Amino acid sequence: MKKWLVVLLVMVTFVFSACSNEEESSNDEEQNLDETMEGNNNEDEQEEEESTNEEDSSKEDEERASGPFETQTEDQLDLTIGDTGRFDTDLTTFEITLEDAEIIEGELDGEQPQFDSIILLDITIKNTGEETHPVQDLMYGLEVTSDLRGTGMQNGAEYFDSVEEMTGELASGEEITGQFITDIRDAEEYYFRLRSGITGSGASNEVIWTIPDKEVR
Repeated sequence: MKKWLVVLLVMVTFVFSACSNEEESSNDEEQNLDETMEGNNNEDEQEEEESTNEEDSSKEDEERASGPFETQTEDQLDLTIGDTGRFDTDLTTFEITLEDAEIIEGELDGEQPQFDSIILLDITIKNTGEETHPVQDLMYGLEVTSDLRGTGMQNGAEYFDSVEEMTGELASGEEITGQFITDIRDAEEYYFRLRSGITGSGASNEVIWTIPDKEVR
């Protein structure tokens, strides 16, 4: 009887031992699986971060390589009526031809000049860039002044019914003819140009037309 009890005890002990080993083995396998998955996730995150850093670095290299805008067209400082000026700006390239100019004394379309007189310019604008641009963008910053060291007056065509205002968009290679009008102080010469704040910042080359008063009055 004692022998059977001993045998039974041994068998029970063996069964419990086997179950315990299986449970420990299962726990070890689960722990190893968790560690493997965590390691893979860390590797994926590290690869994604490295890829992002490489892209950012590539963009920075491109920006450094491109550098600030530098015009490729020489300044034209001595243009007169009938001449074509070529602009190379940080927006695009375009040409303006000053076809004619006229001084108007007194009112026009019921509008009195703020200063001494009104100057009316006939101009043609041609888009020589590769993309389409609004005419107003190409005309932005154009002014007439009697003092190259000071500021001038910009276009006021929208306020005059009889003035041919230029609007719409210009595709590459297209051109439009219209008028530019503004107030002036009487002087011996007037200058049609892109305002110095733009050319002085390096955003465009400098183009200046000189308009003698005695030729247009």
